[in-house]
Amino acid sequence: MAGNFWQSSHQPLLTLIQDVGPDDQLLTLAWRIINDSLRTDVCLLYPPYQIAIGCLQIACVILQKDLKSWFAELNADMEKIQEIARYIINLYELWKTYDEKKEIQGLLGKMPKPKPAPSR
Repeated sequence: MAGNFWQSSHQPLLTLIQDVGPDDQLLTLAWRIINDSLRTDVCLLYPPYQIAIGCLQIACVILQKDLKSWFAELNADMEKIQEIARYIINLYELWKTYDEKKEIQGLLGKMPKPKPAPSR
């Protein structure tokens, strides 16, 4: 079977931004959120156009852009969009509270210690 089984959400985002109207700030932030979303399972669980909508919605909230009527006109499952947004927001919450040094110390503490070689 030839071809790609995975498609980026960036192309659907470009299409959505064309519909919203040119907004470089919104496009840039939503693009970065899509990049961050690749660190979650959303790209395996949802179609690219839904991920693009979810990332655009997060960007609108951050930038305080009121596109509620535009989102209301979309023919999209908004429950799924909200699930996607929650996945991504949970990632940001994890990044905010994650203590790498503490985690590494805990992992190293669980590793078995090497046994000394028997003396001759």
